[in-house]
Amino acid sequence: MQKRKIYLLLFIICWGLSKAQSQTQDTLQLNLKQAERLLLENNISLLAERLSIDMADAEVIQAKVWPNPTLEVNEVNLWTADYQKKTGEEQPSLFGSDSFGRYRQISAQIEQVIETAGKRKKRVELAKVSTEMAQSYLEDFLLSLKTEFRKTIYAFQFHESYAKMLDRQLVSLENIVKAYQKQYDQGNVNKAELIRLQASLLSIKDELIEERKALNELNEELVVMLNLPDQTTLSFETTFNLDNEYQLPFNYTLNYLQEEALKHRPDVAISQLEIQRSQKKLNYEKAMATPDISLSVGYDRGGNILQDFIGFGFSIDLPFFDRNKGNIKKAEFAVQQQNYLNENKLLEVREQVRKNYKNFLEAAHFFDDIDTEYLEGLDKTMEAYTEYFKLQSINIITYMDFLESYIDTKRTILENQQEYLNDLEELKHNTGLEINIPN
Repeated sequence: MQKRKIYLLLFIICWGLSKAQSQTQDTLQLNLKQAERLLLENNISLLAERLSIDMADAEVIQAKVWPNPTLEVNEVNLWTADYQKKTGEEQPSLFGSDSFGRYRQISAQIEQVIETAGKRKKRVELAKVSTEMAQSYLEDFLLSLKTEFRKTIYAFQFHESYAKMLDRQLVSLENIVKAYQKQYDQGNVNKAELIRLQASLLSIKDELIEERKALNELNEELVVMLNLPDQTTLSFETTFNLDNEYQLPFNYTLNYLQEEALKHRPDVAISQLEIQRSQKKLNYEKAMATPDISLSVGYDRGGNILQDFIGFGFSIDLPFFDRNKGNIKKAEFAVQQQNYLNENKLLEVREQVRKNYKNFLEAAHFFDDIDTEYLEGLDKTMEAYTEYFKLQSINIITYMDFLESYIDTKRTILENQQEYLNDLEELKHNTGLEINIPN
């Protein structure tokens, strides 16, 4: 009975371990929308970048704060010598004591700086521009992150599809090599044909290994982007669909896309905000030419002709030598500089959109004469050639030539699918628009 319990316990443990292992090896299947939702919720870099908004808001709060008042206490004598008592003037005692404080002296002063020329208001305006820039920086970061993420998925889909195609051909070729080995052992085929088949088999195996390495690397990048458990294996639904007409799926003109890019791109907004910030910086530097006023109130015990003297005062810098001319001139040059940089940015944006627009059209034209029926026919022809070769209806040269041509053609089509989607993402990125293609 005890042995049965032990065996049962071992069975449960082994079953649990095997189940846990199978769960860790499960593949997480996602479509593009699901993946992007996870990206926006989990990406650590994005979460960190969002804190820049809070940091900028904190700068606005700090800019609104008044300068702290200054308390100054001095002329405190901690002890009194007998000579000072004989020659000094006796003061009233402190804290109700008969003797304490009769020969104690102290003075204190509180000073408050009053900023003039609206410096505080201008500093707040400057901080608010920084907050708007932080928002634009976040939008620019998010746009770049989504573009990079999608292009990584497209690369993953390319290597995954290509690896599956190689795997199918590898299985088929392995069966042929095994059959040829038997025929060779029986003396029915020559060794040169067997060697060529084996060489092709090794070549496909080697290429398949490289594709799986590429998939492992891309899987790692995507897991990090999505902040998933480190043992997660990913797979994505096909994004590219040949049933679409792969030409511009909208009637947008180049000029329209360029104008929309100037309206929606975050880096254009940042460039224009840089002009605003430099202008507000100039206003602040001009205000700094006006001296601030310091108001003070002071108390003096034993150091004045009046007992327990309370007096008021003020101080102000006399702008004889420093009128902040250098900083003002520097800020003026900064405004001119930002205007030039903004002009250059607008030109860059227009040219980037033009380039991406043309690249997208070129990529789309590749599929003008390719449709789903062509690809299905190509796969069926490959299957037919394999059967013909098994039945010895065609020779090895014809079969191997078509196999190599088939693999090259499939790779070319998959590469152009990836290039098309990448060009579409670049067009989205450089226009700031979410351009959708028909499904």
